[in-house]
Amino acid sequence: MRHRRAARPLPEGPFAVPLSTIDWLVSRESPAARYVALRDLLGRPPKDPDLRRAKQGFQREPFVREALALLRARLAPGAGAAALERRYDGGVWLALFLTEVGADGALLHLHHAGDVLLARWEKTLVAIERHEEADLDAALFRAALRVLSRIGWERDARVLEGADALAARALAGRGRTEKDLLLFASLPEGVRSERVSRAISFLSARLLEAELPAALAPGAPEELLMPGFPCGDETDLVEMLFALASVLPAESRHEPVLSRALAQLAARADHRARWTLERPRPERLPVALERTGELSRWVTLRALAILQRFRGLEVPGAPPPRRRP
Repeated sequence: MRHRRAARPLPEGPFAVPLSTIDWLVSRESPAARYVALRDLLGRPPKDPDLRRAKQGFQREPFVREALALLRARLAPGAGAAALERRYDGGVWLALFLTEVGADGALLHLHHAGDVLLARWEKTLVAIERHEEADLDAALFRAALRVLSRIGWERDARVLEGADALAARALAGRGRTEKDLLLFASLPEGVRSERVSRAISFLSARLLEAELPAALAPGAPEELLMPGFPCGDETDLVEMLFALASVLPAESRHEPVLSRALAQLAARADHRARWTLERPRPERLPVALERTGELSRWVTLRALAILQRFRGLEVPGAPPPRRRP
């Protein structure tokens, strides 16, 4: 394992990112990472010409092309429940991982996945609507709802009721903190149920007061600090912070534990603010997005999105942003 810098408190003000790292993220070597960097990190609007061209080239990403071909096979009529549900080469998980790298319902096979997922969980969703006990694999159901909320069904009553049912489980102590928060964050604020809003507050507090301190404590499992992408059912410090960054109100962003966590996050980057993929991809995921042990655009994008949300970013030497009409 390569030598790591000690975690030191971050200086006040924005986190500095070399221009060369921004250029690396928007390089055409990774069309999907370029699209996500332009959209999320640089905040290009939907009509921006560079962003539109990047989206048009999105499917040239080898991972996207191969995962879509596999997804099509998993969704074929008669493929069976295992082809849809099996971790991590089943259709649910392939669809989730595609949305993790920026895919949406504009992709035909991914849009079709939404219809398949709604059909697969129709009985469960009807039981939830009737306030009946629903027997479900919560991790799989949560993953399906995360997919649906990212590909165009984020305002659908069935998805919202499913999220509400998971919020009830979370408030009863039967959820997965960061996974639930990532689902709830994908729902527009105006349509979240009161229970989902309470669950967001409850889970955010649990992350800040218990789970983050435990991850940072001496003797905690090293795996929690080792970034992986995509994560599947596992989690790590990067995902915990990413989930918090998606939902935490401004007044809670100066918690001391957050400062310690951000310092630990920054300490795992190299001198150019680039992070390494430290954990292997989820077992059985048939397509490799990046190589373990090498610099990762995807971990870097997620880490910089966290730092941007909590501290802001600055790019020394960058030209001023273009004026928009």
